[in-house]
Amino acid sequence: MPVLSKRFAANLLAIFLVASLTTATLVASDASTTYANPGSDPLLDQQWGLTAIGAPSVWSITRGVGVTVAVIDSGSGPHPDLDANMEVGRTIFGLIDSEGMVDVDVDKGHGTHVAGIIGAAADNGIGGAGVAPQVRILPIRALDSLGSGDSKDVSKSVRFAVDSGAKVINLSLGGDIESPTLTAAIQYAVDHNVLVVAAAGNGAANSTPKWPAASDLTLAVTAVDRSNNVTSFDQRGDYIDVAAPGTSILSTAKNDYAFQSGTSMAAAFVSGAAALLFAAQPSITAAQVRDILQRTATDIGSPGRDTTFGFGLVNLVAAFAELDVLFPKIVAVAHTTLGHVGAFASGTSSTAIATATSQWYRCTQAGDATNTKPEDCKIITNAVATEYQSTVKDLRKFLRYSLTITSGLDNSISTTYFSATTIRETGAWITTSTLLSKTRIKFNEMLRSTSKGQRTMKVLKGACKVRNSVLVAPAKPGVCTIAFSIAAKAPFPKLGFTSVITIS
Repeated sequence: MPVLSKRFAANLLAIFLVASLTTATLVASDASTTYANPGSDPLLDQQWGLTAIGAPSVWSITRGVGVTVAVIDSGSGPHPDLDANMEVGRTIFGLIDSEGMVDVDVDKGHGTHVAGIIGAAADNGIGGAGVAPQVRILPIRALDSLGSGDSKDVSKSVRFAVDSGAKVINLSLGGDIESPTLTAAIQYAVDHNVLVVAAAGNGAANSTPKWPAASDLTLAVTAVDRSNNVTSFDQRGDYIDVAAPGTSILSTAKNDYAFQSGTSMAAAFVSGAAALLFAAQPSITAAQVRDILQRTATDIGSPGRDTTFGFGLVNLVAAFAELDVLFPKIVAVAHTTLGHVGAFASGTSSTAIATATSQWYRCTQAGDATNTKPEDCKIITNAVATEYQSTVKDLRKFLRYSLTITSGLDNSISTTYFSATTIRETGAWITTSTLLSKTRIKFNEMLRSTSKGQRTMKVLKGACKVRNSVLVAPAKPGVCTIAFSIAAKAPFPKLGFTSVITIS
């Protein structure tokens, strides 16, 4: 985890050693090598951190498309495993403020390593993969090759990242002293719905809190090893929010791949995880992403939040399960009905959420599907199944089927989805609207109803005849307009309608 130094201004963050970040031997040949077996990532099986947080389990849902993560560091790339996901970066360092990013990781390769954890490309036949392998990386150089920098430069970088559309800002850096300028910049990010992820620090157990991770405005990340144990360099403190893999992490490096360790690496895992949540649900807020990552973390320390692991190890599988609860994927709610009193209507929806509850309504007006209860609709008592048998109370009314989804930690958020109406419910109907010429059909066979009232038919137009409760079609093709009626018979009122019968 690089540090911010005092060499450019008086109010800068204090120095601590870059040595707290461990670089191991390279594990692959030069990145320019062409690998066999294209379409796979030959180093993926060495990236234990991806599996530890459940990233591959959610890649079928999203890989980060549409989200930009700003990496404010010593610069990132170029690298064959990063180039496809890299935005044009910026250098904000000392007197330099220029667009365009070159490979400034001439020593430790820290920024490139962090960027690779977040968003190295997947399935390209080289190297490994990032947590969000289709995310966009915005590299901003604010540190030198040794990891030293000026808090004012980092502050400018944060504001630039926000103004450039980043949804997540990764700060794998820090120092012993709070910088008001940097805190103000991070507040600017928070105010613009951007999540700022910060490394908790590598000063070991007795070290003072590191800034900006110690700020409540950031999501502070500590590191764990393969066994979910605390590392030798982890700090302690109530400012620590979550934990993520941080030892022997394989990622992109200067012209190659390398293992590095530190809370810098852990922060990168969390930035990638946040990017996946943003991509899966574009309407989610930064505060909600932070809340989900904390509440769904696997508790690996003392029960509840503790000063070693915070809320616990980031768990993307649990996070995405919670995302489905908070943002139910309801595509449509609909129903089918014959429109006959006494017939069954059937409600349908495109969700499998077990806690969804059904309810039927009767309405006086037709209407489209909506998430707001129409004023003309009244609840039908005890009609809470997916099927509903209409009654005489529904006569001349429109049915609506609704589904209610509850969400939130205490199920306090409730959303109801109403189907569009279909046809009006009627108490009488005809079995056919076409007859063959010379056909004879009895009233009771043609006119149907659940009412027991006396049935009558009257020819208003056309050559059809009514004889002894029988409708007689003429010899020649044409149309007949018929008035059908049924006398009132409790519980039904008098029923009547006009229909056009085609003679063929």
